[in-house]
Amino acid sequence: MILQDVAYQLGLRIDGDPVSGCISGWEQHHQGWTIEELCEQILGVVPGPEDKQSQTKWTVKLTWFHNTVCGELEQDATEERLMRYTRGYIMQLIGGIFFPGASDSRVHIRWLPLLEDLDACGRLSWGSAVLAWLYRQMCRTTKHGQRNLGGCVSLMLSWAYHRIPLVRPDGFDGRRFPLMERWVQYRPDNTTGEHILRQYRRTLNGIGMLNVEWTLYVDPQLFGLVPLAIAEADATAAVVCPLMYFTIVEWHQVYRVVRQFGGLQHIPTRPLNIDDMHRLYGRFGRGEWFPHLLGGWHEMWDARADHRLPIYHHIDMRPSLPYMTWYL
Repeated sequence: MILQDVAYQLGLRIDGDPVSGCISGWEQHHQGWTIEELCEQILGVVPGPEDKQSQTKWTVKLTWFHNTVCGELEQDATEERLMRYTRGYIMQLIGGIFFPGASDSRVHIRWLPLLEDLDACGRLSWGSAVLAWLYRQMCRTTKHGQRNLGGCVSLMLSWAYHRIPLVRPDGFDGRRFPLMERWVQYRPDNTTGEHILRQYRRTLNGIGMLNVEWTLYVDPQLFGLVPLAIAEADATAAVVCPLMYFTIVEWHQVYRVVRQFGGLQHIPTRPLNIDDMHRLYGRFGRGEWFPHLLGGWHEMWDARADHRLPIYHHIDMRPSLPYMTWYL
């Protein structure tokens, strides 16, 4: 999977600032506010002891956001109520779809400060964070005895169905984009942004991209339909760069899958050893501000435009003899 898949299939931004912050020691980094005070300010309510994992671990039940923060939205809801409802809904998306752990019933409260300013929130690179988290979860699943897989599994399955025909379920040809099937039915009288999104995804479902070899997103029928932010994301997708998600650093080794961009695949260099980066998982101690602690990786992400993958096109796109010799 590459950043391009995340952009097209989830519609998430893959450019912008990394998703980062702190996991503990909130008072040091959020104007002296405690977690409880931030919850009260941003959500209007604080999770009770029965709604979180423990007094010290702030992983909150998704059902709490669904029942308490969101609940039934009043017809005459104030703007403040709408904002809090939106934040609660986004927290459910984060914990249940984009960044779930092996158990997808809770979400960590560390995300909450990122949702205080929704305009700034929309400028973050959520797509690269989703991919970093999925990469890490897939690596953890290879350990003996691991039974559950976290991360955005629906993205992984959709990618696998398109790229690996052997694993496709029966009837897949009639359901080309599993991630978008939920948007097929929509109300024609709905003039909100949700209607536009549903109509766009419904259109994508009927395009028939499976006839395209590898480069699924170059179908001419997509031109003019795909939002500009996604269409322009291709330049960002083809960069060799670190992917970050709070404490996690993963490496986007996209030079190993050049054919997904319609380029001639060369013999890739030896993959980067990321064992040291995998030791960055979890909490380092108390009160770290990860943009500073992992400042070197953030600088590399900021300079990602200088590390774009050179993609060479050729009339004959068949693998060369040296490449097949290396591959076999």
